[in-house]
Amino acid sequence: MNITIILTSTVNVNNNKVYLFQRDSESRKQLYIKSVLQWLTKTNFKIILVENSGYTFDELNNEKNVYNDRFEVITFTENSLESAKYLKNNNSKGDSELFAINYAFNNSKLIESSDFIIKITGRYFIPDLQDYLLSNDLTKYDSLTQNCKDRCEMVGSSYKNFNEIFNPIITDNNYWGHIESIWKKRTSKYDNVLTCKQFSIEKTQQGGKNIMFDLSLIHI
Repeated sequence: MNITIILTSTVNVNNNKVYLFQRDSESRKQLYIKSVLQWLTKTNFKIILVENSGYTFDELNNEKNVYNDRFEVITFTENSLESAKYLKNNNSKGDSELFAINYAFNNSKLIESSDFIIKITGRYFIPDLQDYLLSNDLTKYDSLTQNCKDRCEMVGSSYKNFNEIFNPIITDNNYWGHIESIWKKRTSKYDNVLTCKQFSIEKTQQGGKNIMFDLSLIHI
């Protein structure tokens, strides 16, 4: 089973987006780097770090070489892409994240060999995730959610269902920019959904609120 983790990141925030607490680029960058290094050294997953504000993470150039068979950084600038024009006046972080996930999928060299793809907010490292997934046969599942389905930090899909679960076009008339509702609605369409256990994580600053998390992804 080839599992690929897409870590989403934004170093230089768009101040028009709502629910932003951590706006300082340096502190955001350091959180992402810390997380990526843990994913690389403490797991065997394929790791795709996608960044949507043009930051290239030159600090990770050594890792790009050492882990070239399972790590890549994909960078773009959202407001310079013709295909992202529809996001220009959109204040939802989740909508931009959906676009970034698809941009990574369409531009990755690693993704084609994947059986299962899991999107995780780039600031978080989940120490027990690899052992947990290895104890579950992901070939039996269409999608994956974190323990609290009303949150948006982690969601996964089998490769064959990627274009449905991660489709960047949202047609739900009841959607008001809260991407959690989209993940929940889309994953709930499937009968075989792996709802993960409650994971312990290191105390980590949340991006949208002045809250430090150290309990689990059921709360974040």
